[in-house]
Amino acid sequence: MNPYYYPLFILLLPISFPNWLALLLAFVLGISVGSFSNSIGLHSLSLVLMTFVRTYVIQIIFPQSKAEEMDEFSIGKIGAFTFTLYTFILIFIHHFVFFTTEVMSFSRFYLTISKIVLSSILSTSLIILGEYLFWRKASR
Repeated sequence: MNPYYYPLFILLLPISFPNWLALLLAFVLGISVGSFSNSIGLHSLSLVLMTFVRTYVIQIIFPQSKAEEMDEFSIGKIGAFTFTLYTFILIFIHHFVFFTTEVMSFSRFYLTISKIVLSSILSTSLIILGEYLFWRKASR
């Protein structure tokens, strides 16, 4: 399992944030993380695709009236279940693109699928735990 915490930066961007700037930030973040892990293209590809799909996931999960009045994503603002669902969907997309591009073969299909699912669950759990800890501190 390979949990990744860095997609949280993109997950927490406000809805009103310009898409072109979010895609640019995702690319720069992906290049930065990839340069330290010796896989430059994988991180940038998966993070940019996750950022692109983020708009559509927001439209599906949140009603239009609620989405317009939200200025930030956090457990306190949108609730634990909705935040977990939003996070898991986008993290799963990120991990799916990352691990399938990394393998580029169907020879280890079941290993790749198990890696995607387990890493997505672990990454989402770490993000939720971190958000919950910081949210609790901010509300005191």
